[in-house]
Amino acid sequence: MDAVYEMGRIIKETAALTGEEDSIGCAKLVVFCNVPEDNPFMAGAFHGVSEPECVINVGVSGPGAVLSAVKNHPEASLGELAEAIKKTAFKITRMGEFVGREASRRLQVPFGIMDLSLAPTPAVGDSVAEILEAMGLEKTGAHGSTAALAMLNDAVKKGGMMASSHVGGLSGAFIPVSEDAGMIRAVEAGALSLAKLEAMTCVCSVGIDMVAVPGDTPAEVIAAIIADEAAIGMVNKKTTAVRIIPVQGKGLGDTVEFGGLLGRAPVMAVNSFDPGGFIRRGGRIPAPLQALNN
Repeated sequence: MDAVYEMGRIIKETAALTGEEDSIGCAKLVVFCNVPEDNPFMAGAFHGVSEPECVINVGVSGPGAVLSAVKNHPEASLGELAEAIKKTAFKITRMGEFVGREASRRLQVPFGIMDLSLAPTPAVGDSVAEILEAMGLEKTGAHGSTAALAMLNDAVKKGGMMASSHVGGLSGAFIPVSEDAGMIRAVEAGALSLAKLEAMTCVCSVGIDMVAVPGDTPAEVIAAIIADEAAIGMVNKKTTAVRIIPVQGKGLGDTVEFGGLLGRAPVMAVNSFDPGGFIRRGGRIPAPLQALNN
């Protein structure tokens, strides 16, 4: 928790240092729990200490292809829909592995893993939120969103594992707000809140991702958001993460334009009650096991 509190302060400092660019430095800073060491996807990509000196890890994303498959099965049961998603994920993964192995052969570098993650972009038709809505939700963030995302994530992972014995990294669905046109619309419509995003992170690949919050959000609140995500990851033995942007000079109702793949972000509300007393205690969660003294 000492590290969590420190990261809350570092995120605030990063936001201030890049304040003239809408605090874009925070868009390049991710705090992970249970991070995989072979993750090829930015902004959390890195080469872990247990990885080979040189290796090719391939990340492939295909939300547009999955969206097309879901739209082609409007009357399917959830079981039938899962099968259609798995078949699509299988094809995407197999193609990605072919490319990775050919690159490995030409460069004479060992092939590592295939990461099939549905990573959206601001482009039309490249949205994870639109996949959930094609499943039958009026807006992402409606009750049922967590269940729909769980089904999508499970089908994508299973399809990828059937296609390759080298599936690794994060492999699942990402839900970055600013990078997903459907997520942006859901926030603007009032359907998607930070609390609902946190619930959805229990079943997706990562966590609170590319979320813009008011620039005056205290470091303790940011640290508490990180702590909540880390608790979800720790208890459920899964990867979780936080990439949050307290945008200097911006508040509720404002929108931040990052451009390119980082997209645009409506500034979202945070819970205004103060968690500082809890965060400043420091220590560890869970506490180390030790003998009790009478």
